[in-house]
Amino acid sequence: MTLLQAIQKMIYNITVTDKQEVNIESSFNNLNKYLLNEESNLSVKRVFLNGSYKRDTIIRPLNDIDLFAVINIEDYKDESGLRPNSQSVLTKFKNYLDGLNDYKGKVKQDRPCVTIFLSDKNFDVLPSLLESGAHYIPNEDLTGWIFTDPETLTTQLERVNASRDYKVKEIVKAVKYWKRENNISIPSFHVEEVAINTFNLFSFTNLEEGIRLWFEHAEGYLTVGRFKSYDEYDKVKKKINKVKDKLKEAKEFLDIKNQAEALKIWKDIFGKEFPTIDIEEAKSFSKSLTDGSLKYSASAGLSTSVGTSLSSSKGFYGEILQ
Repeated sequence: MTLLQAIQKMIYNITVTDKQEVNIESSFNNLNKYLLNEESNLSVKRVFLNGSYKRDTIIRPLNDIDLFAVINIEDYKDESGLRPNSQSVLTKFKNYLDGLNDYKGKVKQDRPCVTIFLSDKNFDVLPSLLESGAHYIPNEDLTGWIFTDPETLTTQLERVNASRDYKVKEIVKAVKYWKRENNISIPSFHVEEVAINTFNLFSFTNLEEGIRLWFEHAEGYLTVGRFKSYDEYDKVKKKINKVKDKLKEAKEFLDIKNQAEALKIWKDIFGKEFPTIDIEEAKSFSKSLTDGSLKYSASAGLSTSVGTSLSSSKGFYGEILQ
């Protein structure tokens, strides 16, 4: 198994399956029906999915699926014609959803949203005010409302993904997986913002290079305001730079055709879903390389039956050629 094959396998392992997609859509349709029901008294005018699920960067296991519920602000304004208290709106949503048989006991406020905990996924319901075409959602401390532009971020990511051979979203998934496995406190949407800024400027030839570029340029695109404190921002920056150095070391091993050492470094960075080459398979490949029967193709990678024959070479299983 080459490094590129291992990266692709990791992304496959963390990508939402077709069955999960169908399940999510079914759950969304059910929730959408309840939210738009006039008898709910929520005055919801539109419901749409957004966040990482909508942008196709969500990873397994499924956690936060963002759902915007756009309410009619006129039905919520106070006597002075001002915006409603954000906490009161969240409470109204929570009480309604928790009163439904489908969601009884599965709903809680997870500021600044209402979260529905289903058996295999969570929905984060975000009440949204629409004023002059702009969306506003409850702010973090629930003292008011904050501007958000979820659909623009989606459009920007779609554009840069298409311009880079539809590989940017796979890079985002890999970084999000690293973030989750290592408890890195960078917001998921900020991972996407960094990717947009990076790959609007830089191209790449494969996923190894693309992931490495994200870590190389992330520090320059990190925004302090996206973090809860400067200390969190600084900690994340240092962890990103540590990975950047490791990936640089792995690339140096790749340059001298030492796939095994590069794989070890990537495994150390990304953890359990990153596959490594089986030692016995590696020894078999090494023997085939020595006797001249090892082959390589872009689709199958290293093989003894498919592809172009590699020149025989004396080597051991730690030095497998691409």
